[in-house]
Amino acid sequence: MDETVGDLGRADTPETTGTVALPREWNRAELKRLGFTGFVSLIGMDRSVLPREHGVYVVLHESGERPRFLATNVVTKRLPYDPAQLEKKWLTGRSVVYIGKAEGIRGLHARVGAFSRQAENHSGGRALWQLDSAADLLVAWLETPGVSALKVEQTYLQAFKAEHGGYPFANRRG
Repeated sequence: MDETVGDLGRADTPETTGTVALPREWNRAELKRLGFTGFVSLIGMDRSVLPREHGVYVVLHESGERPRFLATNVVTKRLPYDPAQLEKKWLTGRSVVYIGKAEGIRGLHARVGAFSRQAENHSGGRALWQLDSAADLLVAWLETPGVSALKVEQTYLQAFKAEHGGYPFANRRG
């Protein structure tokens, strides 16, 4: 079964690509309109709220203030990124700083749960842990029944890149 991802039953129907609804803007209001839920603190979140379904998730930095970029990354054993490179990658005024996917047996519950615990086995978005404001990051998710979470993630990443000239801050590639 191939269903449309996102809430397309409203008069203000979003632009779509195939079966993937795209946000008009990359912000909380537009993501909510598409059906994203959560919008909870990423670090230390109550993981029981996470669904066990496949889906995509976004990490948001909503303060509007430019963060400081730390020289260390206490979460992963990989070498930290150069703060000067992180500084260049930051997109001022963009609240979405990471787009990820969750497939596997326990879907969003396992993937976002590992991310929220700052587990070493979740290397995606590791630049986030070099933000001095990492404790203020929010996460929201969208279940993708009938559609590959990988397809949705790739569609979102390509749409973000087309609009902003690059991927979200903590995405290294699409």
